[in-house]
Amino acid sequence: MELLQTSLILGVVVGIVYSLSGAGLVVIFRTSGYISFTQGDIAAVGLFVGLAAYNSGAGYVWTALLVIAVSTLVGGLVGALITVPLEKHGHLPAALSTIATALIISGLLNLTVGGDPRSFPEVSRSEALSILGVQMSWSDVAGVLVSASVFIGLGVFFSRSRMGVAMRAVNDNKLAGELLGVPDRRLKLVSWTVAGALSGLLGLFVAPILSLSTVSVNTLLVFGFCAIVIGGFDSIFGALVAGTAIGVMTNLTSTYLDPNLVPTVLWASMLLVLLVRPNGLFGRRKLVRV
Repeated sequence: MELLQTSLILGVVVGIVYSLSGAGLVVIFRTSGYISFTQGDIAAVGLFVGLAAYNSGAGYVWTALLVIAVSTLVGGLVGALITVPLEKHGHLPAALSTIATALIISGLLNLTVGGDPRSFPEVSRSEALSILGVQMSWSDVAGVLVSASVFIGLGVFFSRSRMGVAMRAVNDNKLAGELLGVPDRRLKLVSWTVAGALSGLLGLFVAPILSLSTVSVNTLLVFGFCAIVIGGFDSIFGALVAGTAIGVMTNLTSTYLDPNLVPTVLWASMLLVLLVRPNGLFGRRKLVRV
């Protein structure tokens, strides 16, 4: 029973943090209509810059701010210089460009910093509190609180603010948005900037767990992709629910079955949801008027 409680609680904690990966993908999909496969590499750039600053004597707070700032900048640049300009040729070229960009960034990182894993600092390793006998560190608590705050903020932003509603309208009905004077390109660049910041924030919590390498953060892209497929490509709430469920499911699989089965269970769950609800559990079905 104690093992089950531990697996469930830690699964929820890890899943909520992993959901940030899905949130970044949803932000871009809502405005552009395609998935970005470069979020992990954008985070890696910020993390390596932050690690260099930390090793040079910067404190954790400054390191974290630098990671988020660099990831935000890189995300904005990728959107402004590559993906958004390519959207005039269709969603497929833009989506494929994110794969090419990810491979280029990964190659450059391998060339400059090497592929060896490195330890990354965390908020604190000291125990903060105990939930049903499960000890939680300050890093765990910070990850849950920050992730929950981000999801609340994104939910309010997309549902209440004029910019958030406009960002949704850009992809839902581009022609109507243009007629109403919605700044299509500017809003898409905002989405890439926000997604870059989210990838850097995610990296701060997962790099200490997975260690930092040129490919380690990309592992989270898999969880994020599965989360938005299961939860719905355009649903922030769906990314949170599905990401949390994935965290619990993978933790239970690793504990009671075999860690090697985690990818199999993950992809099988995603396939099952696609067969039953192709738009995801919380995704919207597009209506076509004829």
